[in-house]
Amino acid sequence: MVSSPARRSGARPMGTVVYESVRDAIIEGRYGADEKLVQEQVAGDLGVSRTPVRDALNRLAQEGLVTWLPGSGYLVNDLTDQDITEVFEVRRNLEVLALEKSCGGLSRVQASRINTIIEEMAAADPTDAAAQFDLNRRFHQAMIEPAGNQLLLTMLDQLWDHPVSRRITRSYIHDEENVGRMIEEHRQILQACLDDDVQRLTTLSEKHMTEGYGETLSEAT
Repeated sequence: MVSSPARRSGARPMGTVVYESVRDAIIEGRYGADEKLVQEQVAGDLGVSRTPVRDALNRLAQEGLVTWLPGSGYLVNDLTDQDITEVFEVRRNLEVLALEKSCGGLSRVQASRINTIIEEMAAADPTDAAAQFDLNRRFHQAMIEPAGNQLLLTMLDQLWDHPVSRRITRSYIHDEENVGRMIEEHRQILQACLDDDVQRLTTLSEKHMTEGYGETLSEAT
């Protein structure tokens, strides 16, 4: 079941709000793997017309979160090992490159902002996957701001926007211990960058990403 998008809409286009509502319901497991989604049913759940629901489901099909079944609706796709591996391989290589370019380049203001993000993550509910995803994303994006390569930053930003990235985060943000480990790793990564230690920075970052994705693979198996 998904919550009504009316509270989230404001001045935003209804189609966007409906898309985000259905996307988040899939990511958070309220619509489970292999569950069939019928336009009329989803529209009723959301209290909207079929048109924005149809558009949202078509967009989700293009992104690989659902599969269209002619004549019967849409099927929620499971998160496969291949999905996880593809995102991991691309992100690892691009982010390590961006970190190498950013190492030692954080300003005092940028470093202070990153510390604030880390503390916000520590204060947030460790089981709130949406909040932890947003904070995690803000940390990693802030770390690579000094890279100076706009194409590289744009590609990583698009990767974070990929729905699979949100589903991966949900699969390993499930207890306080995991979040606590991530926070400590974030602190170590920030310090390595401030120390201008490229080798330590890339080693810590690769370990940080590999552990998260590795745990996600275990969940999907």
